Amino acid sequence: MAQRNNFRFLNPNHPELIADAVNVDGVFPLLPPVFEPLTGEPDLEDGEPPTELGKAVMEWYGDAHKCHPSATPASVVRAVEAISATKHNVNAVKRARWRRNHAGQFSVAQLEVLVPMIRPATVQPRMAASAQRIMRGHGQSLIHEVGTNLRIQARSADHLRHITDAQKQVRKPGAYISQAEKEFADSLALEGIREELRGFVYDLRVSDDERGHIVETDDGWTRVTVAQSFMGRLMVTSADLSTLHWENPDGTHTVRPHTPDSIRAAHGALLFEEAPFKVWPSTRTRAGIQAWVAGASAEALANIRMMTARMDIGIAIRPYHGNTDHDVVYADMARFHVKGQNPTLWGKADDEAFKARTVVNDLVRHNYITYEQRDIFFGDVVVPWGDDRQRVPYRNRIVATAKVMTSTVVDDPTVPGRYPTVRHTLKRLRVTNSPLQAATTTASLAGLVAGLDGDGEMGQFTAAISRSFRKAELRDIKQQSGNWTRIIDLDTNRIADGARNELLDSISAGNTRDLGEHQRALAILAMIAHAANPALRNYREIFGMDENGEPRTRRLPSSLTISGRGGRGGVAAVEADVICFNAVRSPQGIDQLEAIIDAATTAEPVVPRDPETGEELLEERLRHRWHKAPDISGPSTNRTAPPEDGTSQLEFDLSERIDESGISDADNLESLSDFKGWSQAMIGLVNDIEHLAHKVSVLSQVRASAELVGVDEDEYDPEDDSALLMIDRVGIDLEVEDGSDKYLDALRDFLKRGVMAYLKQQARQ
Repeated sequence: MAQRNNFRFLNPNHPELIADAVNVDGVFPLLPPVFEPLTGEPDLEDGEPPTELGKAVMEWYGDAHKCHPSATPASVVRAVEAISATKHNVNAVKRARWRRNHAGQFSVAQLEVLVPMIRPATVQPRMAASAQRIMRGHGQSLIHEVGTNLRIQARSADHLRHITDAQKQVRKPGAYISQAEKEFADSLALEGIREELRGFVYDLRVSDDERGHIVETDDGWTRVTVAQSFMGRLMVTSADLSTLHWENPDGTHTVRPHTPDSIRAAHGALLFEEAPFKVWPSTRTRAGIQAWVAGASAEALANIRMMTARMDIGIAIRPYHGNTDHDVVYADMARFHVKGQNPTLWGKADDEAFKARTVVNDLVRHNYITYEQRDIFFGDVVVPWGDDRQRVPYRNRIVATAKVMTSTVVDDPTVPGRYPTVRHTLKRLRVTNSPLQAATTTASLAGLVAGLDGDGEMGQFTAAISRSFRKAELRDIKQQSGNWTRIIDLDTNRIADGARNELLDSISAGNTRDLGEHQRALAILAMIAHAANPALRNYREIFGMDENGEPRTRRLPSSLTISGRGGRGGVAAVEADVICFNAVRSPQGIDQLEAIIDAATTAEPVVPRDPETGEELLEERLRHRWHKAPDISGPSTNRTAPPEDGTSQLEFDLSERIDESGISDADNLESLSDFKGWSQAMIGLVNDIEHLAHKVSVLSQVRASAELVGVDEDEYDPEDDSALLMIDRVGIDLEVEDGSDKYLDALRDFLKRGVMAYLKQQARQ
């Protein structure tokens, strides 16, 4: 109450006001609502006839659902009657129409509604990630899913109340601090809620004996909650009466429908008789209303402007083929909040999180993931960091985070329909149907499972994970050796030992480029572990000592990011998966990756250290060491076979490079004139050729940018097989090609000459 005098709208002459006050007379309803059941009409199932509005709602419902009006649930009728502000709504209901979007149609009418009777949304994705973290404290979900026939399934009335409280913690509706918040509150109080609210009559279900219809906003949550908050502060009482009928005598809540008695009680509460000013005119005569307006205080006038609003209310949905009620509701919100449609945009993380929830719910419906897994993906159930092989479905948080991505992005031939289902859902949501979009969408849930807080942390993590998982070497199992997704739930030491054995086999075969399933699993788990480890994200660097001899520290986040935090410290700007895949091609790298996973799978994650040197494995050190693939060479006689127990021991340094710096120097040619020197030099040459061939394969797959292709950035899909390649669009300069000819010819002649000599030698033997 003390802050009320700070409201600028209480001083119409304040120089910072951005709008003039709208006259209330003739613009806003100035009389409290009256609940008057009709006489001569059949009683509804709650024992009383409908009002004139209720009868119109029954006809609307019957027409929309192709049934007799008498089949309309009484709770639907009462839900609309409870929020109605004027008698004009009867005609508005009779003008109800079908509105369409890309996902389907819904029957909607625009009514004048009582703002205190409108409930904030449970399907509004705004600030979803932040609100979900609050809901974790209750062990409950932030509901977004809309079921068939506009059904919302909650655990309890308290669950729904917790959602309201969480939303208000994220966006404090009573804030009057920043310039934007002041301008928003002032505009509501001076002009009223001028933009239409949108919502539906939802069927809330908690259990077999708790059910009721209620009108909620989908779009307009901020306007409703801010208006309710400031009305409450002006009147020094609660102005959220949307669930008043849920209250039990002992103070608890039970979800139930509105009844004639509950509507009368709510309308009585709307008089706000305890307010310090007269909220409504005390008489219904024209003279009495004008007298009230002439003598009303600034508080009363501001309150009456926020009391009512226009609202588009949907009562029935007809999804198009392949879509759901949920898709239609989401599309109705998105069309007003996606770029180019409305200046009030959702945050990218909120939009992606909402799409991700739709993807996951579709996977549940098609039995690709369980409800238990879904609860983890949505952050309702938190998986501990500490590893526990007996814990199901996931032994630790790193595995759970990896499973979010593998379940939604990886095209696994053992589950052939799962990835197409994801792509179909994205297509249904009218977003880019590409691996990048799939990875970007579900990376937001991976960040939630990993427990990241704040837009900065979430953005860095999701960027690194999504860019990595869009690549075929992670998501397309058919192109890989083995199936790495099936082993990520094994003990880390078993995965690491398997990676060592695979490395030995690849060296024997002379091809370390192709990774085995254990190598791939180790690299991906380590990438996620390093990026999510809170000890690395909150790492503090020591830069001196204070006067007491205590170390001075500064925060220096050192977890893996998409490209090395802008090249800090001169690190190579290669993507996170490249770092880990390079490391897993070396025994030292395998040891480091195993240590990274172990450090993140303890009860309290710690900074990982190199098992050999004891150095902290910060992002900068990993990038300096592994931004290039190790040069692994040496004859097979330099390694030992794995012991019988299945573990492997490497008795040489596979990352040791051959010194070829003197090959072109005539003074050093003598060192190459024996068998060993010649063999090592040839191995080095082959490695160089392989490295060059890899570069060529990468360059040959580079797609032309949207600008070069001449399409809109939003419509551009770099994964589209029909997209132009840079080599086809731009080509190679003739001088470059001519300049390389002589070197290629020299190499070709050398190899042919050597092969012929080898064949002659074999023939002599």
